[in-house]
Amino acid sequence: MQIVTLGGLFLDPRFIFIFLTIILVIINILIGVSMLPKDIRKKRFKVHRFIYYSVLICYCIFLWISYSSSITGWLQYCILVYFLFVIPITRRINITLHAVLASVGLVLLVGMASFSVL
Repeated sequence: MQIVTLGGLFLDPRFIFIFLTIILVIINILIGVSMLPKDIRKKRFKVHRFIYYSVLICYCIFLWISYSSSITGWLQYCILVYFLFVIPITRRINITLHAVLASVGLVLLVGMASFSVL
């Protein structure tokens, strides 16, 4: 079913959850950048991790809704694997690389939302 109106777009549960996922990723990137000074890193790390898990939960709900509608594609699962494996591994390698790859994940989410939901 093609979405015709803006009201129809915001009533689509797939769009709601992918939009929420994108907003949470933006918030998580901002929190991650703000915790770069070492004196506040421990305070914000728990919030950063909680929002990361919230991103994964929202994206999995989006995948579940898409799967039940038979609209999932391999790109959506590749993005899930990217968020599950690539981003956490890069945190141990280099913090700057972690931030850049998290931003790439945001671009992947926006691109996937615009091609699969719209």
